[in-house]
Amino acid sequence: MNSQNWAEKDIDRGIKYLADHETEAKAETVLATEEDITILLPSGLPAFGANISGIFMMAPLLLFLLILILFPIRILSSTRGLPITTVVLSVLCLLFAWGLTKAIQLMLKNRDLFPRCYFVTLGNQGIVMHFSRLQFPLQASRLAIEWREIQTVRRGRSLFIPALLFGNPWVTSLEVISKGGDKILIPFRLSSEKLQATQEKIESLISQKINR
Repeated sequence: MNSQNWAEKDIDRGIKYLADHETEAKAETVLATEEDITILLPSGLPAFGANISGIFMMAPLLLFLLILILFPIRILSSTRGLPITTVVLSVLCLLFAWGLTKAIQLMLKNRDLFPRCYFVTLGNQGIVMHFSRLQFPLQASRLAIEWREIQTVRRGRSLFIPALLFGNPWVTSLEVISKGGDKILIPFRLSSEKLQATQEKIESLISQKINR
């Protein structure tokens, strides 16, 4: 079985499992399935797919959000001094942008419109990263590495564009690096209480797979 085949099968199994286990996916970052794979979710991050209805509903909101952000920048850059009207308009735009961001975050919780389909899997043959190119602009977003090819696992931070909804696109991640230099990223946004335990758990699972 070549790497492409086993990687695609692990991804398909993960998508099917998540569709039936939304409650579990909300609460956990590491999900052990009955299909001999473990799913590592980008917990705390808006990393979801979108069906046609979701795209049509989200597109105007994102456009309006962009206008609300750019409008005060345009006003401030073209106005000398800071007239009270300019300041008030800028503040109102930022408040509306904040409210719209909250509305978008609520909409992303609808799994019928935005299903879970981006994650990392730990399977029998290796580890698979499945994300969109728009989510990881500086990194290969779809990659599979066999266990025997892994060289190291390290902690770091990665540029993850959807995290802009929280004001900072740099997120905590684990980096799984192959002997050939390929890199799989496992991103998440967790509280300080859960972060250390989650990182250690994932590192332990990967170590067990490599040394079995």
